[in-house]
Amino acid sequence: MPPKIVIPESKRAAVEKALSETLGVTVPDESALLTGGLSTSLVYRIVIRGAPYVLRITMRTGLFDDPVPETACIEAAAAAGIAPPVLYANAGDGIVISQFIAAQPATGIPILTHLVRLIRSIHSLPEFPKRIDALDTVDEFIRKFQATNILPAAATAEHFACYAEIQRHYPRHGSDLVSSHNDLNPNNILFDGARFWIVDWEAASAGDRYVDLAMVANAFLSAPEAEEAFLRGYFEDALTDYHRARFFLMRQVCLICFASIFLTLAAAQKPADILANADMTALSLKDFYGRLATGQVALGSFDGQLLYAKVLLRQSLEMMKTPRFAESIERVRQ
Repeated sequence: MPPKIVIPESKRAAVEKALSETLGVTVPDESALLTGGLSTSLVYRIVIRGAPYVLRITMRTGLFDDPVPETACIEAAAAAGIAPPVLYANAGDGIVISQFIAAQPATGIPILTHLVRLIRSIHSLPEFPKRIDALDTVDEFIRKFQATNILPAAATAEHFACYAEIQRHYPRHGSDLVSSHNDLNPNNILFDGARFWIVDWEAASAGDRYVDLAMVANAFLSAPEAEEAFLRGYFEDALTDYHRARFFLMRQVCLICFASIFLTLAAAQKPADILANADMTALSLKDFYGRLATGQVALGSFDGQLLYAKVLLRQSLEMMKTPRFAESIERVRQ
């Protein structure tokens, strides 16, 4: 018999309905759980009559796992050719079936040139539903991390003292909102050998345009000249020092955000007999990604999550201690 997808009983009928209406079966020939992200949804690669698809099952309803706005964002992005084509979507059931993208290395490809076009395309979509302000979201993640006490307050005191300047002066709840993906990390950017696709729209909403720009920059930018070309590609001749300042500060917002998330994740699985090392000396972000790519670091482990958080905090503090930080605060000060 073909293998059955292991899903909660509450979703079984909805999945069978989706498969039957879309592909004429109730059980796929093959199935495998796709892992690697932080989503609370169940995401499977399924194969039916030799063709691969992605089955996404939203498991709960909350701020960032509500199937109604998520499904609307996925369908809009797919219609624009940004997300993989959608074969079936039912927001009420929290089920989406889409084309599977067999990812390939983008060797020798000018990634940033393609990504800036994709970001512009995302931001040009009809406005997504608004859920929560970017900095409000980060504030909540910080509170969750600090409540874990996984690190002594002194270990991150300097980081959050600097970050408080961003909290005080960065524009919040602004009118300059665009449709945003809000999670453009490398796991969600797929290259199929000919073009790039964006997946996992769970956090998508109307929001600050600088979140998408900052996340791509943190993952792919290294040289100042590359940053200028990246911003020029997005803003074109309209680029100003104000744009540069908000972009620079949002890069640190995103670093602090993911550091807080991974510290919270690490705290949840910290062995009871182990004290988290309060030494904040860490690898550079580039070195960490190199070790992650070669399997020297396991991001699902307590040690890997703690190290990644420290790497992100190190990167953010280095940026916040530069003269550009104070200059950027002054430019966006309200």
